[in-house]
Amino acid sequence: MITLQNLLKQAKGSFPDMASAEFFLRGLTNKKRCELYLDKTSVTQEIANKFRKLLRARKPAMPVQYLLHKAYFLSYELYVDERVLIPRFETEDLVMNTIARLKTLAREPKSIIDIGTGSGAIAIALADVFPHTKIFATDISRDAIEVAKINVKRYNYTERIKLYQVDLIPGCYNERFDLIISNPPYVPNNEIANLNSTVKDYEPQIALDGGKQGFEIIDRIIKEANEWLSPAGLLALEIDPRQAELIKTKVPRAEFEKDNQGSIRYVFIKYESYS
Repeated sequence: MITLQNLLKQAKGSFPDMASAEFFLRGLTNKKRCELYLDKTSVTQEIANKFRKLLRARKPAMPVQYLLHKAYFLSYELYVDERVLIPRFETEDLVMNTIARLKTLAREPKSIIDIGTGSGAIAIALADVFPHTKIFATDISRDAIEVAKINVKRYNYTERIKLYQVDLIPGCYNERFDLIISNPPYVPNNEIANLNSTVKDYEPQIALDGGKQGFEIIDRIIKEANEWLSPAGLLALEIDPRQAELIKTKVPRAEFEKDNQGSIRYVFIKYESYS
């Protein structure tokens, strides 16, 4: 008899930590975490065969999310592969902090744009919270847009979320945005080679490489946002903590928030802060 505990023990030897082993088995069986330890019934032969097949297919240091083509963002299950970044907890907090700020407005935002959408995680979460808002999502990578399409269709947002393969903001749009939000590439290009193998060997470099000081894309977004934000608009970005001082030199009235580790991770710039 093969139980979940047997499979978990085997998975532990194939992944760098127990969390990844648990994620793998939960994704494979749709079991809750506690069931991996408490459910003593035998697994089906189909599950056991798929378990062995996936472990054989896993390349060294491959993230478990790419192996399963599955990642979670807030309450959403997303399709992911090596064409897009794996959504992070830090970006969940970017979205939640941004929503909290938008909720203080007298009305629902009319239009939002998610720059560098990747898997579409941010756009999907915002479309759910603001059901009457026009949502635009862009990415310079055609591959990323194809992945985003899969997730947008999964949540029936094909009509709500408009996807564009462009660099930053589509020039064809003739309105201003109440929110411009992005988790842009912000890793300094000379540090990419030092990243963990699970990141540098698998996640798309175009979504990581922020150029010199990791600031090139952020700087462009800040400059362009001034032209595209509505009078009540907000720019929300995830950043490297070291970039906060650079941003302050550009926009002294920018507001910063910390992540759960106590590091500055988010910047919020109101349209009025540019003046």
